[in-house]
Amino acid sequence: MDSLLRRDTWSTVRSLTTGWKLRPNTGSLPKDIIFALIIVFLQTTVIPTLFGSVGVFDLITPWIVVTAVRQRPLQASIIAMVAAYTLETKLAVPAGIYLCSYWILINIFFQIRPALSWRYTTPWLVSYALSTFWIIVFETFVLMFLHENWVFSATFVFQQIAKLIVATGFGLFLSREWMRIDAEEPVPQ
Repeated sequence: MDSLLRRDTWSTVRSLTTGWKLRPNTGSLPKDIIFALIIVFLQTTVIPTLFGSVGVFDLITPWIVVTAVRQRPLQASIIAMVAAYTLETKLAVPAGIYLCSYWILINIFFQIRPALSWRYTTPWLVSYALSTFWIIVFETFVLMFLHENWVFSATFVFQQIAKLIVATGFGLFLSREWMRIDAEEPVPQ
């Protein structure tokens, strides 16, 4: 029987990494937490290093939206809380900014997710755009209170528009498997 099995390094590595595809809602809470931490790491460390001051993109908000639509409330709340605490420790923001905004976000999604058909692109597109807009407004509101002489600049506005476009595009990329007519409804029952 051993002669029939191929035992080289490549097949062993492939068999070990089969269930570790980077995506939200893997079905395992520890994997989902690890993947959310990886996305936070990419958002706060790798992307700003690659793109400089232009690379202030939001990847975790679309991840939280997919989690809020696809997971049960307890698991989604845990993942959102871990992501919010990690963002708050990595970034120089006031305590509770992401925890409060993500808590409001996931509770809204828990209320509206049974009423929408998630097989179409429109609910996903609007959800990502409004969620990212909510985070942008929340961050801007906090910035205005922290810095007394802070004013809007054209660069800031373009950065926020780019953040909105990238987050919406990343979210649509994440949810492409559920946006088919023949796909099962992603909301847990």
